[in-house]
Amino acid sequence: MHYDKEAHRRPACHLAVGSGMPGGYAVDDSAALHFVGESLARVVSSRPEARAYRVDAIEGEVVELPLAVDYLGTTETVEPALAA
Repeated sequence: MHYDKEAHRRPACHLAVGSGMPGGYAVDDSAALHFVGESLARVVSSRPEARAYRVDAIEGEVVELPLAVDYLGTTETVEPALAA
């Protein structure tokens, strides 16, 4: 799910996951998830501010886990910010 493109997307994702939809990954525009088989291997972005998250319901509460993102414009890894 593209998380940051439109203001309603994040709340809609949280509502769906909180209502029983299986959790999953959410990414901002310009970020991408790289899977090897069924395992997430890396998150990359073409914008330094693009982020990615694992979104799950834990004990009835929707939780976002920010993921480390490798910005392709530099060799530095962007550490995850705390979820709001």
